[in-house]
Amino acid sequence: MFEIFLFVNPVGIYCYNTETLIKDAIDELNINSSYHFVPVINAKVIKEDIIRRKKAGQRITDIPQYTIASFQALRHYHAIKLEYGNKKARAYLVALQRAMSEDFNKYSEDLPRQVASDLNLNFNRINDRRIAHYIDDSIFQDKKLVRKFNVRNIPTTIIFNESGNYSGIMLEGILAHDKLVKLFKSNGCINEEENNYYPIRHLRLI
Repeated sequence: MFEIFLFVNPVGIYCYNTETLIKDAIDELNINSSYHFVPVINAKVIKEDIIRRKKAGQRITDIPQYTIASFQALRHYHAIKLEYGNKKARAYLVALQRAMSEDFNKYSEDLPRQVASDLNLNFNRINDRRIAHYIDDSIFQDKKLVRKFNVRNIPTTIIFNESGNYSGIMLEGILAHDKLVKLFKSNGCINEEENNYYPIRHLRLI
């Protein structure tokens, strides 16, 4: 049993690719796993994604809108998690990222509502001010996870092997499919420090 934590930019270009790679590897190997998204937004995360998109040939024409969209996606994710559960929250985030992974400028104020509608989510319920306090608390809990695991770069993936020695493996940045498959096949017990793969000993989520 693998437990996977994905620390992601909720609208990040690399994050969508990372999430897709992990899902494909899990499906390919048909392994038993559970995974959790931990969306992270701050000035560093925003700046890095803008740079990455520029290197990929994308130019964000409205940076203030990008910033607003990032924080909105963060709050929507937590609202959906509270109101509908983790699975729906992950589906929302992936669908939102997919819509603008190749060009953020496709984003519009109507996009979040459309994505929610496609997933049969009540957009008014997600934006209900009565749950704002609970959203704030949920975001705070994720920030504690970031500090607990000393996550410094986004995206970062941490994989625990529940059937093994309970050590965690930290993978920063874009993942390589063959390396990811190798990791799962070897029960998460690799010890490589190249390509931003770091074994984390005595790291256990309580």
